[in-house]
Amino acid sequence: MSENSKRILAIFAHADDELGCVGTLANHADAGDEVTLLFLTRGENATTVMGNNDETMAKRQAHTDKISELLGVTIRFLDFPDSNIPYTVDGGYKIAEVIKEIRPHVIISWNQFTNMGAGHPDHRHTASLVFDAINYARYTRNDSPYEPFRDPISFYRYRNDQANARYSIQYVDISHQSDKIEKFIQIYSEAYGDWPVKKFKFTTARYYGYQLGVELAESFEIVNRVESIPKLLM
Repeated sequence: MSENSKRILAIFAHADDELGCVGTLANHADAGDEVTLLFLTRGENATTVMGNNDETMAKRQAHTDKISELLGVTIRFLDFPDSNIPYTVDGGYKIAEVIKEIRPHVIISWNQFTNMGAGHPDHRHTASLVFDAINYARYTRNDSPYEPFRDPISFYRYRNDQANARYSIQYVDISHQSDKIEKFIQIYSEAYGDWPVKKFKFTTARYYGYQLGVELAESFEIVNRVESIPKLLM
C-alpha cells in the first residue's frame, strides 16, 4: 500500500450484498487502495443455496474466495447469525473493533430500505449497527487490543430513493468494470437463484450512468465526506 493509498471498508450482512458497490470496490482495488469486505454473517440460512448450514457456509466461503481473487480485495466474516442479526449495543461494539483495527478512510454500507428484498431485517440492522459502530470506535475500552479510532472518515450508504431526500448523492463511473461485474454475478449465481440479477444490475447501472453522462455508474448517499479524502474513485 503506497503512501497515497486509502483503506476502504465495505460492511454488509451477507456475501453478495456488495452487488451495489462491486464496480466501486474494483475501482479502488485497481488503483492500489486497500479494500476490505466485511460480512457480518456467513450466510448459513441462504434459501437459494442447497445443503445444511455447514454445507451452505462452505459454498458461501467458496464464492467469496473467488470474489476476493476477482476484485483484489480482502474478505472477512463476523459471527452474527444469518437472518437474525440483532440490533444491539454489543453488536455495534463488535463491528467497532474491526473499524479500530483497519482504521479506514472510507466506509460503505447498507441503507434503511423498506422494500422487500433490500429491506431484509439483516440489511436494515446492519445499516444501524455500522452507523453506531463508527461512533463506538472512538471509545477507549479496556478489553480492546486496539487504540480508539477518531480520524474523520468518509461514510457512504447505498442510495435510498424511497426515503425523503436528506443526503447528497455521489455517482461513480464503473463503465470499465463491466467484465468484472459479469464475472461477479456468475460467481454468485447459485446464491442469487432465479432473481434476474444481471438485468437488474445493468439496468440500474445504465440509469445511474445516464445521470452522470457515462455508460454505467453506481450511486451512493453521502452521509459524511471528508474533503481531505478523495471521493469514491471514478
